[in-house]
Amino acid sequence: MEQNAWLSSKKFLVGPFVRLARPEVVEMLAMAGFDFGVLDLEHGGAVNMNDVYPLILAAENRGIKLMARIPGINETYIKWLLDMGIGGLQIPHIKTKEDAQKAVEYAKFRPLGERGLCRFVRAAEFSNIPKDEYITKANSKSVIILQIEGVEGAKNIEEICTVEGIDVIFVGPYDLSQSMGLTGQIWHPDVAAEITRIIEICKKKNIATGVFTDTSEGIKHWSALGVRYLNYRIDTEMFLDFAKKCKAEINPFLG
Repeated sequence: MEQNAWLSSKKFLVGPFVRLARPEVVEMLAMAGFDFGVLDLEHGGAVNMNDVYPLILAAENRGIKLMARIPGINETYIKWLLDMGIGGLQIPHIKTKEDAQKAVEYAKFRPLGERGLCRFVRAAEFSNIPKDEYITKANSKSVIILQIEGVEGAKNIEEICTVEGIDVIFVGPYDLSQSMGLTGQIWHPDVAAEITRIIEICKKKNIATGVFTDTSEGIKHWSALGVRYLNYRIDTEMFLDFAKKCKAEINPFLG
């Protein structure tokens, strides 16, 4: 499969999950040099659909790609976010070829899918972009990332990879570890081996791979295996970690 131009623009792309729904956070991630951020619409309820528009504007202003992880294979979420001009979608809990086909069907225009078409939405500059140009370029502009997070999806990875229109196969190590009966043990040899197997299958199909990691060691390990879309840490966790370090620095002076 031909890879998305943005995915091919750099050897590695790195970015955190975003749960602090503030444009300033998106801007600072760009200033820090991250390639993308992923709005987390699946977990925690911290980001909702009303927050998305100003976050997209902030991302576009600073030249960072803004993705969104949605709650599931949900046509409404997919349509709304793509119509708003989100940079890409991470669609979780893909288990079968049929799941992958449904996700692509909702996210891509023909001939790849059946995405609902309206040329008066923000993604088409409210009809400022000529209709034919918008339709032609929309499929390649957005990045569609399918998340494999359980043993069923891992088992069916060969079939899933045959679906046209997938830009990235992303492995969620925490959910995968739980599905394998090794909850939270993301570096258990069996979990790491299964993730590696998925990566190798995707390589053969010329599909880019992604993995979440919350350590620099994880970045080193997975990038060495050819993972190019590296989801690294979460903004709230990063802030808490740095806040703890700042407090520890001044503790000696407080008596």
